[in-house]
Amino acid sequence: MQAVRITPSLAVADQIDERDVDALAAAGVKCVICNRPDSEGGTPSEQIRAACERHGMLFFMQPVEYSRIALADGEAFGRILQQSEGPALAYCRSGRRSTALWALAAAPVVGAPAVLQRAARAGVALDDISPLVTASAGRADPAYAPSSDPDARARFQRLWFGET
Repeated sequence: MQAVRITPSLAVADQIDERDVDALAAAGVKCVICNRPDSEGGTPSEQIRAACERHGMLFFMQPVEYSRIALADGEAFGRILQQSEGPALAYCRSGRRSTALWALAAAPVVGAPAVLQRAARAGVALDDISPLVTASAGRADPAYAPSSDPDARARFQRLWFGET
């Protein structure tokens, strides 16, 4: 497993296995998010889910194809993050699609330039989906961090973006 820290509370990684879950639990990770369809190979998600459950960790399955990523996928990822206290690890084949999902979820809260810069600093280029990230930033009121709930919005920013 090659993990890359995107925010203080979120890292992304390539495909993980059950031994990685043991190490993640020992490191204090509380949530694992699978963004890789089982059809792509690797350890089946149900084995990862079972390993997470043995450690009392949350597990979410949100399989996404990078070439078909959409605003709704970012919204779903934001709702997953809302359910976790962090730290969390999201994984796929390389970590790129998990980073893209985070960018789509975070953009309405902190803006497209901030998330694209953060991803680039982490070594994950999202230039090819920057128009989609910009469109996501235009969603000023995501359900997981609505502007009508300043506490939820501040919580999302603190946990899933950190210091700006």
